[in-house]
Amino acid sequence: MTASTITFLDWFAARLRRAGLNRAFGVPGGGASLDLMEALRRHGVDTVITAREDAAVMMAGVSGVLAQGPGLAFTTKGPGLANAANGLASAALDRMPALLVAESFTEGELEFLSHQVYPQSELVAPLLRQGQGPELPSDRDAVEGWLNGSGSAPAAMFPSASDFNRQMSDDWQPPERSEVASPSLEQAQSLLRECSRPVVIMGLEAANSGLTASLRAFADKLAAPVLCTYMAKGCVPDDDPHYAGIFTGGAIEQAAMESADLIVLVGLDPVELLRKPWAFSAPVLDLAERAYDPHYMSPAGRVIAPLQETLVALAGRIDGSSWDQAEIAELRDGFLRGMESGDSGGLSSTSVVKATRDAFVAHPRLCVDAGAHMFSACAFWPGKAPRDVLISNGLASMGFAVPSAIAAALHEPERGAIAMTGDGGFLMCLGELKTAVETKANVTIIVFNDGRLSLIDIKREDRQMADLGLSWSAPDFATVARGFGFEAWQVDKDDELTAALEATANATGPRLVDIRIDTSPYREQLRALRG
Repeated sequence: MTASTITFLDWFAARLRRAGLNRAFGVPGGGASLDLMEALRRHGVDTVITAREDAAVMMAGVSGVLAQGPGLAFTTKGPGLANAANGLASAALDRMPALLVAESFTEGELEFLSHQVYPQSELVAPLLRQGQGPELPSDRDAVEGWLNGSGSAPAAMFPSASDFNRQMSDDWQPPERSEVASPSLEQAQSLLRECSRPVVIMGLEAANSGLTASLRAFADKLAAPVLCTYMAKGCVPDDDPHYAGIFTGGAIEQAAMESADLIVLVGLDPVELLRKPWAFSAPVLDLAERAYDPHYMSPAGRVIAPLQETLVALAGRIDGSSWDQAEIAELRDGFLRGMESGDSGGLSSTSVVKATRDAFVAHPRLCVDAGAHMFSACAFWPGKAPRDVLISNGLASMGFAVPSAIAAALHEPERGAIAMTGDGGFLMCLGELKTAVETKANVTIIVFNDGRLSLIDIKREDRQMADLGLSWSAPDFATVARGFGFEAWQVDKDDELTAALEATANATGPRLVDIRIDTSPYREQLRALRG
């Protein structure tokens, strides 16, 4: 009896669908990417045509993060892949499971072509290494291995049409997965029992809904202050009595760190921290799923194992700390006071974030761009669960908030998403307004419009340098957005803010609020946060 056959492409599309893929994002060429789109359609996977390839990879990564499965982006060869590079760098350093499929040239074509030709594998190889992800051949074992073991690693594939249409046996079975034994927890248990005033820092690896119960049980049992990185916001809710603020490796967390006799890192990825040396003297216990090298410090103890296993085991073996709830509350209040430094109300970033929080009572997911506004956004937007706030803090790329908010809104349409972006970041991805309208995404874009690269300009001023052209005439983004089909509001005065945000919160579909921001508090806020 002859075994039935299947093309690699049909197996690939069906396998990704079984792994939880609901939609893919990209800008196709005329070759293998069209074949991929057609195969995905046959297997019930939607495709979203984006304006730019870098945004497509970011959207794919965010979709994978939220679905806790693979994300998929596709591009043409040459310029398509080159444009996707920043998205792939974001996937690598923000630890997102995006698979980028880019078209390639055949060996026969490369015998005479130079048009659009460059070493595509060499372009992406350093980015994949940073995320510990692979370049995948068009091979079932390789794809299966990535799906089963990638975690948060990105990957890239460069198939030709012949690779996709290669016939293969349909009776293939995936390779068996090996189990990794958990290391001893005795050293961690000893450090936790010997301390009396530990401080817990939750990081990116902990931002997984499957870990929520274990994370909170561990925090409750230890009864110590908990700081969350930007990307781990919500792992312990902002209204939890143990929550003490945000950790970046800067100045504002010094009050907590100086009181600690043990710093417990839970899933902290060093890619999240500021470009400053480790400034804290207490011994460190590192609980992580992966050993990172380089790291900011050498811990006194380390457990590298699935966090679920580690947290459950330790929670049953530890006692509570000597911290008083009032002390933790004072740390939290001190953090919030620091983040309000220099704020005079009006149209400051802090006032806008708080007003947006109050208007959007249904609590959509928040997506934040790099820029001065991110300090207020991450401090004052309430995190209730992991990934309530999405931010690029490994690559820290501008142009992240809008694509990620579109992907988040498509992932959970009723909840929707808000993008908080500066005007500089927004200018980098204006084309994705088209994507939001075409997909009818339930997304709100809040533009902090100050006509300035604020963080960079503050650094220029601190260095007493001449004006270097880091500001411009503020565009009318509301009019631009209406041209794409958005509902849009413009806020020039503080007494217009509440009405505009309430109108936005009561609408659905793509909408935008263009707010002329007062930048005067930024310097004090930056000084309080980073020192």
